[in-house]
Amino acid sequence: MELQHIHLTVNAKIDPSFKALPREESKRFVDMLLQKIDMKPLGEINWADAEDLDFPGQSFVQMITTSHCSLHFFDHKGDDNEIYFDLYSCRSFDAEKVISLLDEKFGLQNWHGILYTRATGEEPKLEKINGQKQTMEITN
Repeated sequence: MELQHIHLTVNAKIDPSFKALPREESKRFVDMLLQKIDMKPLGEINWADAEDLDFPGQSFVQMITTSHCSLHFFDHKGDDNEIYFDLYSCRSFDAEKVISLLDEKFGLQNWHGILYTRATGEEPKLEKINGQKQTMEITN
């Protein structure tokens, strides 16, 4: 099997009614994510409640058999709560399924992302995603 090296990042303002991402809810989200992308956890989820009171929220990192996923949720006590999500994998996955799950869980409002593919033996490819995909070639 040839390694794929795919990295998806999503930055999003989310539904303002979403107020917290406790450990158990983070685990449920990761379980749904791994089911959608057909991957398995490698160890327990690493979850933390923000200690910096300027940026309250929660964060997690989950190692997976093919790399990792992470999410940082910030509760700004208003209409601009946000998430920052990363999924890195040595194995191919469907980015649209991942974004759909993020929308289902968090209610994506104003969002954008990057899908960076650097498969072995191929030219790297960078796509900007914000509801529409726009491919940008990477130059050396």
